Amino acid sequence: MIKKFSCIQDCSDCCIYRQYYPSTEYGKIGVLLLPEEKMAIEKLAKKIKVRVRILPRLAVGKESPEKIIAYQMMGKNDDGDLCPFLDIESAERSPHGGFKCRIYSSRPLACKAYPVIDSGMIAALDEHCQFCRKHSTESASVDGLQTEIEALAKIKASVTANKSLRVWRYATATGKAEDRHKLLPEGWVIEC
Repeated sequence: MIKKFSCIQDCSDCCIYRQYYPSTEYGKIGVLLLPEEKMAIEKLAKKIKVRVRILPRLAVGKESPEKIIAYQMMGKNDDGDLCPFLDIESAERSPHGGFKCRIYSSRPLACKAYPVIDSGMIAALDEHCQFCRKHSTESASVDGLQTEIEALAKIKASVTANKSLRVWRYATATGKAEDRHKLLPEGWVIEC
């Protein structure tokens, strides 16, 4: 049975909740930004007077991180949740009834790609997405995600590391209060 993807009525979960990645120790991740998106997001934030916190996410280098290949826009809450561009104050809502994105037409590629995520060698649907949870069965497939798949392919092509260089991941030291003792200090960690 083929299901057409659409946001669940009143859902804004993908803009509110952030996940620990690749494990709790690294902290919660923010929305992935390509280097060319970082400045555009900072300009949008300044224009509409929204405070954003952008950290590195991935870098390559031989003995240290030499070139940042991806950044991440962190959530505005202390626990890492809540996109700074999500309008939770006004009564205005998105077409499906969720909170409205203040920069929807200029949102990052990672937002355009969602709920399609990179799952190693293949693209997969994020298990945290309410639509994906509701319609996940072995026999079901989802239609209407071509734009998301294309955005994910562009992200993957942009962050593919040179095989002669090592990949470095940035630990955010961001998470729930009960997890803070498990978190690495903020900074670069070499990937094994």
